[in-house]
Amino acid sequence: MKYKNYITKKLHREPNDFELHLFSATYSEHCGYLHSKTLLKELPRQNAIFYDENAGGIKIGNHAILFKMESHNHPCAVEPFNGAATGIGGIVRDVLAMNARPIALCNSLKFGDNKRIIEGVVEGISNYGNSIGVPTISTEVLYNKAFTDNPLVNVTCIGIAKYKDILTSNKAKPGLKLLLAGSPTMKDGMGGASFASKKLGNKKNEDKLSIQIANPFMKKKLIEACLEIFNKKLVVSCQDCGAAGILSSTSEIAFKSNVGVLIDLDKIHIGDKSIKGFEIMLSETQERMLFVVEQNSINKIISILKKYELDYSVIGDVIEQKNYIVQSKNTILANIPTDILVTPPDIQPDFTYKKNHDDEVTSINNKSIYERYDHTVGTRTKLAPNINPQFNVLKIWEENCDLAVYTFSSNAKNTYKTLINAAKFLKAKGFTPAGITNCLNFSNPETPPTMWEFKKTIFDIKKACTEINIPVCSGNVSFYNESSNSKIINTPSFTMIGLSRF
Repeated sequence: MKYKNYITKKLHREPNDFELHLFSATYSEHCGYLHSKTLLKELPRQNAIFYDENAGGIKIGNHAILFKMESHNHPCAVEPFNGAATGIGGIVRDVLAMNARPIALCNSLKFGDNKRIIEGVVEGISNYGNSIGVPTISTEVLYNKAFTDNPLVNVTCIGIAKYKDILTSNKAKPGLKLLLAGSPTMKDGMGGASFASKKLGNKKNEDKLSIQIANPFMKKKLIEACLEIFNKKLVVSCQDCGAAGILSSTSEIAFKSNVGVLIDLDKIHIGDKSIKGFEIMLSETQERMLFVVEQNSINKIISILKKYELDYSVIGDVIEQKNYIVQSKNTILANIPTDILVTPPDIQPDFTYKKNHDDEVTSINNKSIYERYDHTVGTRTKLAPNINPQFNVLKIWEENCDLAVYTFSSNAKNTYKTLINAAKFLKAKGFTPAGITNCLNFSNPETPPTMWEFKKTIFDIKKACTEINIPVCSGNVSFYNESSNSKIINTPSFTMIGLSRF
């Protein structure tokens, strides 16, 4: 394990094999943001709400619009259908975890000449979004041969919630219980966080083990069950099981709440009896949520989960000792200070500049793509996609306003200009820009000029958003978008929202 010496020094002892499996995920680029976390602090957040939570957003009257963009690039290169579908599933969970109903999806796609990837990604997005009843309202599709083996699949979910009812992941207190709801844990998505933190290799059949399997009908039941449970005030804190599954959701709640957790592997409901202990912790099986609950709420929650035919298990406790403890059959498998588990070492990036490859991209006529998405379900969508596939408007009747949604991309050279022009576009449509979410897609951060271009992009976003007077409400960083044969054009993608009164 790359950081074993660092871990040993921090722990003042040798970590055991089970603990090393945990560190391999939390110390990955995908979970730990090793190269980007310092620079991301530069982004403007004024007027954003919950930007350090699962999804950030803006406040409108008594409500909040929560939105976030994520990537599922590596999974789509290996298994396009499930890679794209589970990308939608993951970003929906980020919004759902905060007690916001998902009301719209957006996607920014970059393709090359691989028709199998194009067809699989589009079908995955269409199948999942249409099945869960959330409209896909904003679609950008760009082409360059650099994306042939390394497609970029960035998806945004937008949700609405009553501001006073928003759930966060930082309210856990000693004595509360950890309840896992949804699909039984399987071996699919194994090591997905580590898989997304390195360049793609040539063993794609082996990499398929790192791809989750989509189940949109289970997700629809989970959405409705969660919203009913949340609205009855039965949950104290919530975290979705995303990258690194149970490990990341439980450790993030413990760290943000300044507490510890005790997890019993034997109590977790599983769907594969051959699964090993560390695999239970790292599996990224879809359609699972982690609730922090009071003991006297458990039976009420179980009653609702049973109504929606969802599985569940009470998997552990919140404890006062600030340690991450995992046990099985009364044997302690891991006992790690939570802060050491979730705070990997700082990386000193190489900001050397060297000339990069050509960065020209062209638009694909995406009529054959957006026509496969249902943009009308939910009754909020105001425009047909043939007017401008990247732009649409949602009715927010709860606050008597319209929400403009515009999805677009840039390259590292033109980020500032692209954001300024996007704001001008919204203003010309009669909307006041209110915030952005982003997905920053870059190649290997260890190879120049990647970090030079990443740093430039961060400061261009900061400059543009300061001039427009909007915050960066949420976002994601995706590095290592390259394979042995090629690497992407470094491409930041955005969804910008704007407001207008009826």
